[in-house]
Amino acid sequence: MNDPPESDDRSARHVWSAGRYPAMAPNMLPAIARLVNAAGIDPGNRVLDVGCGTGNAALTARRSGADVVGLDLAHDMLELARENAALAGYDDIGWLTGDAEALPVSDGAFDVVLSNFGHVFAPDSTAAGAELRRATKSGGRVCFTAWSPNGVVGDLTEVLTDHVDESPGDPRSHLRWGDPEFVREEFSDVPDLSFQRRHLEFRYATPHHFWREFAEESGPLSPVLRRMDDDESRDALRRDAVAALEEWFGDNAIRVEYLQVRAVLE
Repeated sequence: MNDPPESDDRSARHVWSAGRYPAMAPNMLPAIARLVNAAGIDPGNRVLDVGCGTGNAALTARRSGADVVGLDLAHDMLELARENAALAGYDDIGWLTGDAEALPVSDGAFDVVLSNFGHVFAPDSTAAGAELRRATKSGGRVCFTAWSPNGVVGDLTEVLTDHVDESPGDPRSHLRWGDPEFVREEFSDVPDLSFQRRHLEFRYATPHHFWREFAEESGPLSPVLRRMDDDESRDALRRDAVAALEEWFGDNAIRVEYLQVRAVLE
């Protein structure tokens, strides 16, 4: 299998490898548990985890007795996923390098396709959505999560857009998947769609601490900040980002809204 082409250092693989995403991955565990539960995975189900990162959703699905394959663009993420699987004794999980816009799997190969804040970052939304459905068998489920455009992630994205002239693609594009109307349009051939608004809590002493961790460890953001060529620009971005975070901060936590989607194919 050939790796997806890379045009420059802003390719998706480099973007996600550039930050220290594995340090943030545990914050997503509650969303993963809810997503896997919503998928209704039975023992023996074939499950594909698209944008698997360090493998947490794949491991959770495997604990349900599923036959699991995890897929990601970033080689170093897959290495960490393999290590995590080995720690749990799951040497039967398959791992693939691949692109959400062109999944290297057969049509209808899986009972369940999961994507925990994964395929939403693919530049071609329509292609990525179509690929999730193509990989799922008739009667199977596509279940995914996406950040809400009306929450703190949307506010931070607007701040970033105001301050950064050059970024990997449109930094707001992934937020479309957090809008049920957009999902209905992209999945217009799927009559059985359900949506749930959910929240994650990121606990920090102050919004400044959250920003430091987010700016250093977010895959898409860290290379963007490194390209900002002066301290004044970075300080201005930090100031406006912290101000936006203050609106969502309480009880030493930032409450982050996301959308959970379940699609049952005909």
